Amino acid sequence: MRLILVRHGESVGNAAGVLQGRLDYGLSDLGLRQAHLTGGHLADLGADRVVSSPLLRAATTAAVIADAMRLEIGLEADLAEYDIGEGAGLTASQLRERFPEMLKSRARGERFLFPGEEGRDAFHERLADALERLRQLEGTTVAVAHGGVIGAICHMVVGLDLDRPGAFMVGNCSLTEITQDRAGRLVIARHNDMCHLSGIETTFDRG
Repeated sequence: MRLILVRHGESVGNAAGVLQGRLDYGLSDLGLRQAHLTGGHLADLGADRVVSSPLLRAATTAAVIADAMRLEIGLEADLAEYDIGEGAGLTASQLRERFPEMLKSRARGERFLFPGEEGRDAFHERLADALERLRQLEGTTVAVAHGGVIGAICHMVVGLDLDRPGAFMVGNCSLTEITQDRAGRLVIARHNDMCHLSGIETTFDRG
């Protein structure tokens, strides 16, 4: 079992500096270039299948990668980004203006919940289900998803609390590889690898 997690290329929402959540932004021109470079790199490595979050920024990235690898795409709904509720579509300054209590919560070391937010327990449950399905597949799977999803899966693999922020940064079109050791335990073989992007990395993760 070999799982290569790919964050989508830079999206229009990333370029605008907004918190995306489930809003369905497409790729920016830079994001499309990143996807093509990633596809060429992964074609050289080889894989048995490509699966993707159904959100446009991920599915478009996956389509470019799958075309380069001459594979079909399987959509995996549980790989969709965390639903941030009413925080979606807002910049950092807009978030502070609309939700002034957010900064107070963070100052107390508490996680602020936006109205309509999915909830970390539900997020954890669907990602655990997705990871279990993917680890049962033989060979190499390329899974295109989102910064929040990939970071959370890394938390799960190493046993960290999902509410702990900032432990795993995930750049656009970066590669994070998960394998199993001899005892069958999941391990992170590499994380946030962007060497294939030839100097056009965009590393700040807004999901």
